[in-house]
Amino acid sequence: AQAYADDCLAGAAFSLTSIYDHSVFEAFSKLVSRALVPQRIVLRKMLDALVTACDMEKSFLFDVASKVYVATDSAPVDSASYELCADAIDVVLDVASIYAPDKTQQPEPSDGEEPTREEEPKQTRSNAASIQLSNGMALVLDEVDRNLALVCLLRTENLEKRDLIDYNLGCFRTALARLAALNASSAGK
Repeated sequence: AQAYADDCLAGAAFSLTSIYDHSVFEAFSKLVSRALVPQRIVLRKMLDALVTACDMEKSFLFDVASKVYVATDSAPVDSASYELCADAIDVVLDVASIYAPDKTQQPEPSDGEEPTREEEPKQTRSNAASIQLSNGMALVLDEVDRNLALVCLLRTENLEKRDLIDYNLGCFRTALARLAALNASSAGK
């Protein structure tokens, strides 16, 4: 009976969580990034390259709806940093919903016909924000697409290199789109 119990617990892992803070979301994030994301190693290397190129402290790729991170760089995850980044997504989306124009353009059907699949709404721009924190750190949020947001922590003085950061965020978005297309094409085979 003891050998059976040892076999059952060999691969078990657990996390202490609470519904009253972000710990449950952090535990789900670890589960999702380890078990459900097939390209997690590639994503981690992409995030490591971004962190190095922009002199950042930490980066997360979040699922916007659930606030679960899909991937993060190689640096250890600090619970306070995770909570701050997850809350920043809510703040930016709330402000954008009030002040930003509608992000989709609805095409007009021609000659009274229904829109075809090719005429679906197109994304015109993404939400982005830079927030300077009181502890000498800054948070940069860039909405990669409707479902994913890249949230990065860096020292405030590194915000002076905003052009470099924006360029590297654009490169990251392009690489992520290529990775998604590669996964879609390999899944179709």
